[in-house]
Amino acid sequence: MFNGGSASTESSPNTFQYRYGDCILALVIGHEWNLLFASNPKIHAFAVAKEGAVIWQTDNWNLVDEIDGILKAADKDASKLTTGGVTYRRVFSSKDAYIATADDAKGHLILVLIDEDSWAIAFAAPSAVPELALIDIKKTAIQLRGHI
Repeated sequence: MFNGGSASTESSPNTFQYRYGDCILALVIGHEWNLLFASNPKIHAFAVAKEGAVIWQTDNWNLVDEIDGILKAADKDASKLTTGGVTYRRVFSSKDAYIATADDAKGHLILVLIDEDSWAIAFAAPSAVPELALIDIKKTAIQLRGHI
């Protein structure tokens, strides 16, 4: 029997499968993040949310406490949102994407719908062109479909 760090010694086979599945999911998202960053190094942070909860994020970003507000802003096409003490103003939104740029050149927040209840969320540097970063993030979202 596998006895790795996240495997359970409980007798339920579903416990092992669920945790094993989480490990595989983390590897898949991490791989896609690595490809995204290699393609566009101006994207400095990345997260995936499902059903209103953060299921994966880069180590340099913590959206757990603010994910509700971020997702509501995208869902309602809010003209602005504040996260991490930074105010972002919407520059583009559609049914499957939301781009907001921070005041005082503090970067861009970009959300792309992966599927009906999952979002890819990225932070891009102030020097990034948010519309071009959106294309890269959409490619990543397409790769994540069916895995989340």
